[in-house]
Amino acid sequence: MMPDNRLSAELVPGAETTPVSALAWHRQAIKQRLLDGATAAEVMATLTEFVDGLVRDRYQSAMKQAGEGAQVAGAQHCCLVALGGYGQRELAPYSDIDIMFLYSEEAGEAAPILFREVLHHLWNLGFQVGHSMRTTKDCVELAGQDLSIRTAMMTARFLAGSPNLFQKFHRLYAKEVIGRGVGRFIEQKKEERQREYIKFGQTIYLLEPNVKKSKGGLRDYHLLRWVGMARFQAATIQDLADRSLLSRQDFLSVTEARDFLWRVRAFLHVGAGMAQEILSFDEQVRIAALYGFEDRSHLLGVEQFMQQYYRHTTGLHETLLRFVDRCQAASGKRPRAVSGVMVDGHFSVSGRSLTVPSELRARVLDSPELLLRLFELARSRRLKIASDLLDEIHSHMDRVSSEAFRTPEASRVFLKILSGPGAVAATLDAMHRAHLLEKLIPVFAALRGLMQFNQYHKYTVDEHTLLAVGKAEALAMEPGIMGVVYQEIRRKDLLHLAILLHDLGKGRKEDHCEVGKVIAEETAARLGFDQQESRTLMFLVHKHLLMSHTAFRRDPYDEKVLLPFAQEVVTPEVLRMLLILTAADIAAVGPGVLTKWKESLLVELYLRTLRTISGEQDDKMAGPNSLKRLTREVAQEFKTLMVGGLGWIESQLDRFPLRYLHGTPPKRIAAQLEAIAKLQAGDVLVEGNFNEELGTCEFTVITHDNLTPGIFSKTAGVMAAQGLEIFDAQIITRNDGVVVNTFQASDPDFSGAPPVERLDDTAETIIGVLKGLESVEQLRSRKIRFSSASQASAERHASEVVIDNKISDQFTVIDVFADDTQGLLYIITHAIFRLGLSVQSARISTRLDDDIQQSLRTGGRHEVVDVFYVTDQHGEKIEDQGRLEEIRWTIKQDIDRFMNPQVDAPENVSSGSAL
Repeated sequence: MMPDNRLSAELVPGAETTPVSALAWHRQAIKQRLLDGATAAEVMATLTEFVDGLVRDRYQSAMKQAGEGAQVAGAQHCCLVALGGYGQRELAPYSDIDIMFLYSEEAGEAAPILFREVLHHLWNLGFQVGHSMRTTKDCVELAGQDLSIRTAMMTARFLAGSPNLFQKFHRLYAKEVIGRGVGRFIEQKKEERQREYIKFGQTIYLLEPNVKKSKGGLRDYHLLRWVGMARFQAATIQDLADRSLLSRQDFLSVTEARDFLWRVRAFLHVGAGMAQEILSFDEQVRIAALYGFEDRSHLLGVEQFMQQYYRHTTGLHETLLRFVDRCQAASGKRPRAVSGVMVDGHFSVSGRSLTVPSELRARVLDSPELLLRLFELARSRRLKIASDLLDEIHSHMDRVSSEAFRTPEASRVFLKILSGPGAVAATLDAMHRAHLLEKLIPVFAALRGLMQFNQYHKYTVDEHTLLAVGKAEALAMEPGIMGVVYQEIRRKDLLHLAILLHDLGKGRKEDHCEVGKVIAEETAARLGFDQQESRTLMFLVHKHLLMSHTAFRRDPYDEKVLLPFAQEVVTPEVLRMLLILTAADIAAVGPGVLTKWKESLLVELYLRTLRTISGEQDDKMAGPNSLKRLTREVAQEFKTLMVGGLGWIESQLDRFPLRYLHGTPPKRIAAQLEAIAKLQAGDVLVEGNFNEELGTCEFTVITHDNLTPGIFSKTAGVMAAQGLEIFDAQIITRNDGVVVNTFQASDPDFSGAPPVERLDDTAETIIGVLKGLESVEQLRSRKIRFSSASQASAERHASEVVIDNKISDQFTVIDVFADDTQGLLYIITHAIFRLGLSVQSARISTRLDDDIQQSLRTGGRHEVVDVFYVTDQHGEKIEDQGRLEEIRWTIKQDIDRFMNPQVDAPENVSSGSAL
């Protein structure tokens, strides 16, 4: 690439310009040229030429200053060599530079003097310099000992001094190093890159990737180039293409990705004023605007930009994998079998490798049915399809219409792949990488690399859906209910297809669930489904958020919740599929998102619904003897014989609401009754435990409701001040005034179980606040855990409060949508307390993604929804519309003031509604 002469002309320093100021001007000019549309290749070439000039000028100056002997040594026995990225002329605006001082023994004492002068000058200019001083013999020896040194010198470029010495080094290095041990070198570089993947991200679809070292980044390009140099002595990617060692399609994929990443990296550098490789959320938004991407109604500009980023990095990474496989096969690392066992007349199996003989390839490539049978054979026998064959399939797919795959036989084989058992997700992923999957489900092509710009989703839409299929398969190995349910599903092809389709409606302005329903209908027609199969697939895709919405935000023991849900699901088989789809969808959002607690809520709703739709009656509390039966079960869990025996236990149980008796295990009931038996007026009993099964901290508060107003609110305030994150609460106030509140929380300060002292300290602090020994406000100021939300984020979304008075006969339900912030629960519950309301139950910190918000028609992008079932002071629903609006507005105003303490909430802006 020729340097940009315009840019060079702009940077010719005047007589009074120092090299330091010239470098600063140069970088500023680079920034402007990038903004004006220059390519990264242009500015890199210009920067490299500028740095070369500085180095050469200083070398010449050092020789003159050192005297005649040094001049001779510098011209005949020494030279400066650029290595690494500098050697390749790929300097980003703030890149380090790597220089080697090559010398022969004849240089004598002049060599270190000359090198020191050049090196100190570069340091004084502000460069970060990687440096070494070696003889040609040193170079060869060190290359055999250190992989990084060997690799850096492969891109050596002459700068100044003796060209003859450099040529001698270059010839010897090519002969003794580059041409030897190629197979071992390639394997070592692969292992080195794998270690970088582990450190910098093992998926291409990182939310904030490192453009240089994450998977699909520039280091993948470098590895492809290094492997090509070692195996084929090809100096450049262009050389590989010219010699047909890289297909034209792969060459274009690699060079377009390289140029895109170069430019993004340059923007990162000039934006930060330093070497910056992380493409953070803020930088994604900034650079997307620089590329000219604008927000659309259904797709943010940054999402369009990152879709382009992921498409480039995916193409680069996949090309690297195929190329390295071919190079290793050529090196003898993976010898090709002369012949294999023929299967089905078209496929050859040798060991664990699957291929198609060359004389049959054209026939297989032109037959959608045979191509699908190839992938099904690989899946069923756990074989690996040969890389060169995958290359051909990938290239061939651009010339094949999706209509060619619309045949009964193609559909039959595809459904067989989806049925499993085993390796369904891996096979679908291979089909997606080969661009084959989009021939069966055309919309997949448009969603390739489509990111979801939020803190919830960790993967692009296509990656998420494929990962979700894998998560569903993994559930088969679960020892609990999830594993049993997965195994019981008869039509696993329908299940896996629904998971594959569930998010494909994204990227359009309409509700993705509605779009997904249409996609499911079209797919069912393509595959020749009957009416029942089509209806099931459409329901699962259309309603894939229904179960999480119900389990995480509503009370499954309320018949007005349970019956409508059961009526939607209809059959046990569909219920089983919906449970697995929901769990897999959540698990595929990101690591650790499907917690054991969330899983337990889903299972609870599943079991309650299964009884309803299968015709079984949950009559634990329905018959006259049911309370007595529960009494006996609870009595068996007591550690010691209770005074009053069964009669006392039954009288205590009779004071609890039905939902508590339905939803609380007998063992827990027994423990809480033992605590109630010891309870005296003015007492507060708080027990803190770590639930190993759920991986959560559990705090149970038992007291009398007349102890202090706002028990729930004050407890939430203490736990927030202690740094705990509450995600569920069971609020029980018996008809005799006994309060039994149970909180599930995580403790971010500890991984796994926190120390007993930590649990005890929190319990004692709750007791102290409820007894009035200290206020929540005093505790907050002492703990300094939270004071306002302004520290957490500069960009906050207005909260929304929605009141639903139809979903429950007994309670008014308040949904609060807001950004997740330490202390938010206390602010909400304190507002509810001041309004004179009583919280009967709650669902706390249910994390939202854009899917759920879209389905709920909320107006903003929020992180969580907190749900409260409340009554007035008399235990009744609130019916008065004016009072409902007062409640809604007061809660919203308090949240907005907490989130933005410097801004008063407006007084006539409505957000949310009372239903």
